[in-house]
Amino acid sequence: MENKIVDFLRESNKTISFAESCTGGALSKRIVLIPGASEIFHGSIVSYSNYSKTNILNINIEDIQKYSAVSEKVSKEMAINAMKIFNSDYSISTTGNAGPSVTDNLSDRGDCFISIASKEIVVCKKIKIDCDRQSFISKITEESLNFFINTIIKS
Repeated sequence: MENKIVDFLRESNKTISFAESCTGGALSKRIVLIPGASEIFHGSIVSYSNYSKTNILNINIEDIQKYSAVSEKVSKEMAINAMKIFNSDYSISTTGNAGPSVTDNLSDRGDCFISIASKEIVVCKKIKIDCDRQSFISKITEESLNFFINTIIKS
């Protein structure tokens, strides 16, 4: 799957970046394991805390307070801002709540938002997964790569 993404980006002379919260760098790891990834991968920010979301990704704190860090609004902003920070053609963001506890009353355990941004589109997908943390990270990483393939490569 990640081979398909790297090949597509290389062939189309495009680049990608990530803003990862709930996947904690797992997306980046999947891409950098592919030889030649440095040609298409501009970087990633693991913005696990609200501090890093606001101070590194420039997410508006009011949006986090109003919508939750685990929301479509914040997920889209994460993807857009990572794309700007890294000057990439595409960006994928992940934000979710793997549990077992929740940090606010606006999101539930198992909620996740995956966003893809380009200069032309910004799309978001909500997923709810009930599993342990390690499985949550693996499944969201897989969903993110599939979402990119189905949204960008197959369109």
